[in-house]
Amino acid sequence: MHFFFETLPVIGYSPYQLCIMFVFWGFIGWIVDVLGVALEDGRYSNRGFLSMPVCPIYGFGVIIVTVVLRPVFDRPLLLFALSLVICTALEYTVGVLLKLIFHNVWWDYTHIRFNFQGLICLRSSLFWGFGCVLVEKVMQPGLERLMDIVPVWAGVTFICIMAVLIIIDTANSVAAAIKLDLRLKEISEISHLMYDSSQVIGKTVADSVLSVRGRGYDAAAAIGEKTTETYERIRNRYDALIAFSDSNMIRLIKAFPHMRSFKYPAALEAVREHILRTSGGSEEKSEPGEDNE
Repeated sequence: MHFFFETLPVIGYSPYQLCIMFVFWGFIGWIVDVLGVALEDGRYSNRGFLSMPVCPIYGFGVIIVTVVLRPVFDRPLLLFALSLVICTALEYTVGVLLKLIFHNVWWDYTHIRFNFQGLICLRSSLFWGFGCVLVEKVMQPGLERLMDIVPVWAGVTFICIMAVLIIIDTANSVAAAIKLDLRLKEISEISHLMYDSSQVIGKTVADSVLSVRGRGYDAAAAIGEKTTETYERIRNRYDALIAFSDSNMIRLIKAFPHMRSFKYPAALEAVREHILRTSGGSEEKSEPGEDNE
């Protein structure tokens, strides 16, 4: 347990301090995202990959910058430039990993000028650079003084509670992301089946009507009704898949309004449209740095 409070070589902070920094800056990052959306859209939106008010990428980003760039804290321009590079690389790496794991692009900057693969853009990078200078020159020293003042027992209790909550929340969010990908896959398969079935049914009905044209309307109608039963069953399954009620999956879609599925794009758009239609809302806009997990 003593190791938890020892300053780590090179790092310059103890595990105890790093844990508090991670939660604190993750929470501040979440507030920044929420305020950005509120000012832009006039509404509240729970941002980020987790349900709780913590955006891990901000916690990791600030810790990396604080540890790596400490020697240049007295040179604001260099601090700005290096922070921009480090955090942009972090954002890109996280975006690529999420894409590979869950088959979705969770934030998309393709609508913003000077972007690369929709995962990073100049405006977002500038946000990271200026934000890190503000954090390291103004806010981080205050946080370090606060950590020295807070009783150790209170800090440890806080860390333990947050660790349990973050682990549970992460497990739920990962499960929701996996289920979302599987559901989109099934919706896509059903959609293709509906199209293929409609082509077969249309041809069958047309051929049947022509073949019984001289035998009366009732016979043609009976054949048409029989051949459309399968299509109706498929359509009902499709509607049920679109109208799911999993709150975690719905929250992820709302939290990342620019999310793109590179495997099942049409299925994701169908689900998004259903959610917007049933919730009576309009699609949220997203500013740079607001769609991070």
